[in-house]
Amino acid sequence: MQWLHPDMFWTLAMIPFAAALFLFAAWRRRLTASRMGSPQLMRRLASGLNLRRRRWKATLVVTAVALLGLSLVGPRFGTKTKEVKREGIDLVIALDVSLSMLAEDVAPNRLERAKFAIKDLLDDLSGDRVGLVTFAGDAFVHSPLTSDYNAVRLFLDVADPSLIPTPGTDFGRAYEMVERAFDAPTGGTAEDGPRTRAAIIVSDGEDHVGDITSIKEQAREAGIILFAAGVGETDGAPIPVSQEGRSRGYKTDRAGNVVTTRLVEPALQDMASDGAYIRISRTAASLDGLLSRINALETSSLASEQFEEYAEKFQWPLALGLLILLVEWMIPERTYRP
Repeated sequence: MQWLHPDMFWTLAMIPFAAALFLFAAWRRRLTASRMGSPQLMRRLASGLNLRRRRWKATLVVTAVALLGLSLVGPRFGTKTKEVKREGIDLVIALDVSLSMLAEDVAPNRLERAKFAIKDLLDDLSGDRVGLVTFAGDAFVHSPLTSDYNAVRLFLDVADPSLIPTPGTDFGRAYEMVERAFDAPTGGTAEDGPRTRAAIIVSDGEDHVGDITSIKEQAREAGIILFAAGVGETDGAPIPVSQEGRSRGYKTDRAGNVVTTRLVEPALQDMASDGAYIRISRTAASLDGLLSRINALETSSLASEQFEEYAEKFQWPLALGLLILLVEWMIPERTYRP
């Protein structure tokens, strides 16, 4: 036997407490009766009172308290095997960690805002497998496909420009790693069958390299639906530079002029023409616009799990306890004689 709420065992302490209350009440009645007069007189005055019924009523109440306490603990016994199938899609998120993503035209900066939006998206997903690719001038698979969203969040937390020292925004290399993430072993079986595959490219789109037309063609051949999210504002912002955790001003060019970075949307919009494009800006800070499109994709069975489930039996002591209280209420203490 198992218990659903073992922390509720303290309620069974009400059993001796209820019994003690009835014993105390009986002692108080006898003490009061002894002070009011002779025992013979008190027996005549209480001739209609049935002491046996009173004891039975007390016993019923204590028994009902025990059963109600037992129902709160939640007894469970009798197991059965249950199979649960998990359905969803495979989704790879490619996050731009180039230096321009540190621009603060969206608070606190583009990279952190993108992380927040991705984490919010993970909160709304259910049953899908998610992988993470980080890219700049190069790219690599940061997290393989997994249904453990907490693991993806941990990988997101450590994603920053120091991971990829190669400058730039190479969409071609990012797409290569997206395909590699889909093709990596994930512990599935050959019987799992084809799965719906989608990818979200999260970037500011600036100084990008890579043939967008070629990327789209490769994605179509591989059955990957591309979505994109542009991060930042089009009016531009400087790029903060820090060293050993201390601010060192802003990035400058060889002439000493402050470099300004802007959100470049056309390439991202073109790449997501088969899916959808959304902008993460000061006024729109989530990927909810993509969520509805992702949820509309055809899902496939990702895995099935079998587990033993205990049958909940709390309703039996609950029902019996309530029935006993009803019976106790219907039993009169006095015997009515014509």
